[in-house]
Amino acid sequence: MHAAPTRLPAAGWTALSRGHAERADALTAGHRARRASGARHPVEDFLYEYYSARPAQLRRWHPGPRVVLEPGPDGPAPHAAWRWYTTDEGGAVGLDLDAFLADRGDTVAFVSRLLAATASRPAHTGCFGLHEWAMVYRADEHRHPMPLRLGQAGTDAVVESHPVRCSHYDAFRFFTPAAVGRNRLRPTRAGQVEMEQPGCLHATMDLLIQLAGNQ
Repeated sequence: MHAAPTRLPAAGWTALSRGHAERADALTAGHRARRASGARHPVEDFLYEYYSARPAQLRRWHPGPRVVLEPGPDGPAPHAAWRWYTTDEGGAVGLDLDAFLADRGDTVAFVSRLLAATASRPAHTGCFGLHEWAMVYRADEHRHPMPLRLGQAGTDAVVESHPVRCSHYDAFRFFTPAAVGRNRLRPTRAGQVEMEQPGCLHATMDLLIQLAGNQ
């Protein structure tokens, strides 16, 4: 049996929502300014392209399951118009968990299995971020217009002088063709649950971005 839902008065959820939006606006200010002017940042803008996260999504505060937002003087919380939320007869708004799981239940189950499996394994911390080097190994053209700190020859030498042991599919799939054969592992999407490990820099980056996007 689930505990009774937490009820937040209008003043409480309004303050939480406003505070979250202000923090999100501060963190995305540079990206929004560059987008308005047509300027580019090769590192920060990559986060919005790779993860498809829009500033408007990041500034939306969600109360989470089993939290009810009581109506204020202007009526129900704006969440009433959002997907997967429902409003009761008294104007209180909460997440319709059944509706959410009906649409996204498979993803929730997969992520749950993935996190549990990852946490159960010892961390391998010896990759030193070499997946990034392998993405430009012996490449004539690069996805991002940034100069290589060691130049192409120096970058290639680093990859060739270290064992590459990438276990994360979403990093491995960007390896150059020449780098694929240097990886000791062969991660796939289908085998992600069996291969993910907690010392992976790229997997941790994915997790932090997803957590930020779901706050």
